[in-house]
Amino acid sequence: MTIDLRCDEHDIRKIESLLLDHDIARSYFRGELHDWLGNSFDGVWLELKGRKPVRLNTETSAHLFMIPDRSTVRVLKVNEDGNAPAGTKIHFVNSFVPDGEQNSVVVFSLEKTPGVWCAALHIGRMMLRPDAPARLCTVAFGMMAVTAYRLGFDHIQLYAAGRGPLHQNDPDAYIGYRVWPKFGFDAPVNAAEMSRHPVVSMHGLRTVQEVVACTPAWWDACGSGRPMQFDVSPTSRSWSTLINVLWTTLADF
Repeated sequence: MTIDLRCDEHDIRKIESLLLDHDIARSYFRGELHDWLGNSFDGVWLELKGRKPVRLNTETSAHLFMIPDRSTVRVLKVNEDGNAPAGTKIHFVNSFVPDGEQNSVVVFSLEKTPGVWCAALHIGRMMLRPDAPARLCTVAFGMMAVTAYRLGFDHIQLYAAGRGPLHQNDPDAYIGYRVWPKFGFDAPVNAAEMSRHPVVSMHGLRTVQEVVACTPAWWDACGSGRPMQFDVSPTSRSWSTLINVLWTTLADF
C-alpha cells in the first residue's frame, strides 16, 4: 500500500479491512457489553444538533468509543468540565483498565460557523494496565477513527498529557504527549518552546506533527502536554499519519 500525504476512501477502506480482520478486533471488539446493572448493553442513542437522532448498535458503539468486550458501560449527559465539552459521556470499566480508573469519551456538537453544526468526539480518559494485550489501543483508536469517518464526525480531540523527558523508573508518568501524535493528533507549538531547539533552522516549525517529522527525539525529550486534535476529513494529515502507523504495525508483510 502506498502512503500519500493525502488519503482517500480507497485508503480508508483498506485500513478498515485490516483492522476488522486483526485478532484484537475479532477477540475484543465484537460489542459484547453490559450496563451498570449487569444487563446486556443496548447501544448508544445520539442526539446531536443539526443531525437526525440515531441509535448506534453495540458493535458500532464499541468501535466508536474504544470499548472492549465485557466492559461495563454507562451513558450520561454532562456539562462542560475543564477541557471536556458538554455532551453525552460514555464511560466504562473492564479488566484492562487500572483499578480505580474509568475510561471515557464525550460525543458533542460544535458550531463551526454560525448556524452550521458538526459532531465531534472528546477522549477524556483512556488508561490501560501494563498487561493489556499488545496493540489494543492501536487497533481501538484505528476503529474509532474509521467509525467516526463513516458517521460523518468532524474531529476527535483530547488533552495529551505528560512532558519529556520520560524516565523508565517512573511507571506513573503520563505519555500522551508522545503517543497521540503517532496516531495523527496535532496541535500548535509556540515560538518560545521551539527556541529551545538546538538547531536554529527548526525554530520556524508551527505544529507538533512538523516537529515530530523533523526531530522526533527532541519531541520525546522536550515535548509537553496540550490539547490536540485528529482531523477526521479523509484528506487530512491526521489520516495519512494514522494509516501509515497502522499499516506499519499491524499488517503482515
